[in-house]
Amino acid sequence: MMRYRKLGRTGLVVSEIGLGGGGIGHVWGETTDEAIAETIALAMTEGINFYDVAPSYGNGAAERNLGRALLEARDGRGQDMLVATKVSLSEDDLADIPGAVERGIGESLERLRRERVDVFQLHNTITPERGRYRRSLSVDDAMLAVETLHRLKQDGLTRFVGITGMGQAASVREVLQRGELDTVQCYYNLLNDSNARPLPPSSTLHDHGQLLPLAAELGLGVIGIRNLSGGALSTGLDREVEPGSLVGMDSRRAETLRFLESDGVPLSRWSARFALEQPAISSVVPGVKNPEELADQIAAVEMADMGDAQIARIDALRETDFGLPQPDDRVL
Repeated sequence: MMRYRKLGRTGLVVSEIGLGGGGIGHVWGETTDEAIAETIALAMTEGINFYDVAPSYGNGAAERNLGRALLEARDGRGQDMLVATKVSLSEDDLADIPGAVERGIGESLERLRRERVDVFQLHNTITPERGRYRRSLSVDDAMLAVETLHRLKQDGLTRFVGITGMGQAASVREVLQRGELDTVQCYYNLLNDSNARPLPPSSTLHDHGQLLPLAAELGLGVIGIRNLSGGALSTGLDREVEPGSLVGMDSRRAETLRFLESDGVPLSRWSARFALEQPAISSVVPGVKNPEELADQIAAVEMADMGDAQIARIDALRETDFGLPQPDDRVL
């Protein structure tokens, strides 16, 4: 049975497992529109009421697929679902950030077939200056975008506003502290839990900056993302990836965690359970692409938390970056 948590101070109550948009946007491995429609239907049947998509997931495919499925749902129940989407600014957009954000929500609403969304989020990474990572914004850029998000909220096009909390940790924290936001998306999984606690001193992994305690302090609703690390923390990758990419390296790190499967529970399910053990996380939004993957994640809701012996083994592996140091600072 699905369980629910409050999304920070928004007043929204969201399912512990939501539906992320990567899979239904044809981003994560091979799927079909039929399987996607079945996945969204199963989500509603199983009590999932929170759907997090973005235009960048399949060049608008995730928004179109979700919008169509919710519109065609029986008894009009699709219109009661909570929908979050995002805007990602390109280099060309930086000449007119407010205009780009405004165009973004208009295009998203058209694809989603809705008059407003429940949460609208800035989807860029945030760094001290533009371009440190791919499509990263400076703090000043991000704050200008956030001002526009608030104006869209006042205009009734979104109920709440937030950001994807990724990039350089101090820069992200500054935007959260200054932005008067409602939500933040936090990267959190078995291989990198640095949004909850500092990494070991010798770690080479990206430090996401312990955003969970800051979000709790600020009253922000937290959306847990990348709990499966792009599929690395599942049975096996469903697509070709570059060996040196973060997902490629995480897939090798994940092999050190296969001991968790000794009781028959797949690593993917433990990955969802691990995120749900964080009380600051309101909803985990895995990017599943078919009903089987979704059912696996939903099953984590009623699992017991990890035992002390399991946690101790994970902590020991954490000290060694799970056997594979990261040669560069990767956030995605």
